[in-house]
Amino acid sequence: MDALIFNQASIFHLQQLEIQYRKKFGKHHRLSNEASRNELINESSVSPDRIIQKYFRQFCHELEPGLIEELILRGVVKPPEIKH
Repeated sequence: MDALIFNQASIFHLQQLEIQYRKKFGKHHRLSNEASRNELINESSVSPDRIIQKYFRQFCHELEPGLIEELILRGVVKPPEIKH
């Protein structure tokens, strides 16, 4: 399975999401590790917390449509959870 390639803006927002998630829940995700990164994306996508959702939406806004499709195909997120 090929590694997903994120653009610079989406990486920035993913870093911001990780910081907010860690502040809120105390759980650290290693963004350099694909499994940990996917776990953060998945957990954030279903989080009821408004701040986490705000940062998750900012991250999603920067994703290319093909990358969104790949995240859905890999089961990282469900189709209605990710909006471009």
